[in-house]
Amino acid sequence: MNRPGQQLDLAREVLRSEAEAVLALADQVDDALLDCAGVLSDCPGIIWVTGVGTSAAVGRRFAHILTDCGVRSMFLSPEQGLHGHAGVMAAGEVLVALSRGGESDEVNQMVRIANDRGCITIAFVHDTASSLVQICDNRLPIQTPQELELMGYVATTSTVAFSAICDAVAAVVLERTGYTPEDLGRFHPGGAVGRALDADGSQGAEAV
Repeated sequence: MNRPGQQLDLAREVLRSEAEAVLALADQVDDALLDCAGVLSDCPGIIWVTGVGTSAAVGRRFAHILTDCGVRSMFLSPEQGLHGHAGVMAAGEVLVALSRGGESDEVNQMVRIANDRGCITIAFVHDTASSLVQICDNRLPIQTPQELELMGYVATTSTVAFSAICDAVAAVVLERTGYTPEDLGRFHPGGAVGRALDADGSQGAEAV
């Protein structure tokens, strides 16, 4: 496939497939999403998010967004966690484990440690019959066809789907916490977002 026109057709096909996969998730979500959002918004401590590979990239993003929604959240990598840092998790806190297949040894070991420490554990997972689901307190299925992955194996569409569900969960958490742009502005003074929040706040103060 050397012709630019064919390559553009391929790129468009990938985009359409991913868009359709995300749209299909709207019909999959149910009370399991609300249950998970409730656990997150009610967490009295820190929400820890873990995963490996592309799931780690999604997890880091999710932890950041959750914090922007008014709940303290941090990404905890198995690389650090399984070498002593898992001790930061405390009873009553939450560990969200992201894994498409649910059979990543490092992720599952992190969940076992969290369970032993009295944390609530949640699996964001494609395979609902996986080992991860069996050891977690809650599970949120995020399912996309395997054939839509790059070469059938490299997580691409599923990563987009996981990110989209994380956004949906965060929206519900934000609704529950009532966190406002003014709240966010106190902790996000940097960059374009900080400038926009500051401008909105100044305009609001002038209006008052």
